[in-house]
Formats: sequence, structure tokens, C-alpha cells
Amino acid sequence: MIRGEGFSQIRLAFRGVDSAKLSDQLESGEIDIALVSRNAVPNIMPHQPLLDEEFMMAQRKDHPRGLRRPTVREYVKLSHLIVSGDGGGFHGFVDDILEQQGLKRRVSVSVQHYSVVPLILQTTDLVSTLPKKFLMRYAGVLTALPLPFETRRFNLHATWHSRFDKDPGHLWLRQQLGRCA
Repeated sequence: MIRGEGFSQIRLAFRGVDSAKLSDQLESGEIDIALVSRNAVPNIMPHQPLLDEEFMMAQRKDHPRGLRRPTVREYVKLSHLIVSGDGGGFHGFVDDILEQQGLKRRVSVSVQHYSVVPLILQTTDLVSTLPKKFLMRYAGVLTALPLPFETRRFNLHATWHSRFDKDPGHLWLRQQLGRCA
């Protein structure tokens, strides 16, 4: 949680980022700081890693499939929920991994925001592939299981325009983000 002197004077707006426009938005000052994956950080912008963790499979606590780690064949037979930045995509990085093995999963639901995933998983037999730290917040209602294949890690970086490198207020905000992560 971000706390501290001066925080009451800050206004935060969380919104989706268009990677194609991000560099220009940081340059123009439209965006002060962006939270993006490492591969979305514009080449010329400074950045700070916030998170680096593994992905896991999530399911509701009383899921009929039980509590054992699925095999890759079992995994692809399950109905999946995906978080898609555009709120409608049914293909993600996991699908690319599976395609390399000649496999395809069934993505039944696509949502734009992580915040709705636990609500949907709690009341369905869907499963989802999510960052471990995110899942730990819902340990009372969701079960996290290792994936049956290797994936890239989930990472989150803060990026900004270099004119803010030494700005005291911006430095403070970046420190708070680091503490939160």
C-alpha cells in the first residue's frame, strides 16, 4: 500500500496502455509513469523492475479435478479463462507454448482485467494461468498449482521519461511502487 507524507496530494489513474503510443505519451507528459512488462518498455526510456515471478494454474478450492498437478494433456482439456489486454483475445503466450508441442487448449472466457478473474473462478470449473503473487492474495478461495510445462516468468516494470530521473516527487513515487511490489 502506498502511504506517506504527500501521498494525499497525488491523483492516480490506472488505464490500459497502448504500447505503440507509450513512448510518445511519456515524452509528452500525458503519462508520468507506466507499469508494463519488460518487453513493452520503450528502448529509450529508463525503467525499474518491480516484479519477477512464475505463472501457476488457478482453480477454485473445490474444483472437481482435484488438487494434483495436471499433466499437459489434462491441462489442454480443461476450460480456460484468459486475461487479455484488449478484453477479447482468446490467444495468449500459453497458447504459443502449447502450439510448439502440437497442442491447443480451449479458452472459454476472455476478460480485460485481472480483478474479475477470482470472482469467475470461484463460481465455475474454469482454470486460469496467473502470476503466483497475484494468486496468493486469493489463497482462501483459489488453489494454485504448478503448470505442466515451462513458461516465461511474469515481470512488471515501471518506466518513465528520463527528465524525471532526479525529480524528488517522481523518485518518491517510484520508491513507493517498489515497496508495494
